[in-house]
Amino acid sequence: AVEEIDGQYKHDPNSGMMCWHHDVIDASNSTGSLEFSIAGSDVDAFFPVQVMFKSQSFMCPIDISGVTSAANGGPIPNSINRSVVPESYQVA
Repeated sequence: AVEEIDGQYKHDPNSGMMCWHHDVIDASNSTGSLEFSIAGSDVDAFFPVQVMFKSQSFMCPIDISGVTSAANGGPIPNSINRSVVPESYQVA
C-alpha cells in the first residue's frame, strides 16, 4: 500500500514493477518522496531494488548535427548517448 507519495505511481502486478512518476522536476520542485508498505515478513524477497531514471526532455537540450574530420572535412559516423543522473537518491 502506498502510504505517502509526491507525484503519481502505477503498479504492474504481472512484472512486479511499480513506476513512480513526476510531471515536472525543476528548481521549485526538485525533491520528492514515496513511502509504501508490502505485506509479508521475508525482507530478502523484496531486494535487490532496481532504481532507474528517465526523462522525455533535458534541462540543457544539446544536439550534435554532425561530426567532420579536421584532416579532410569528410563526415565521421557518430552517435550520442544521453542519460539522466540525479545528484542523489536514497533507498531506505
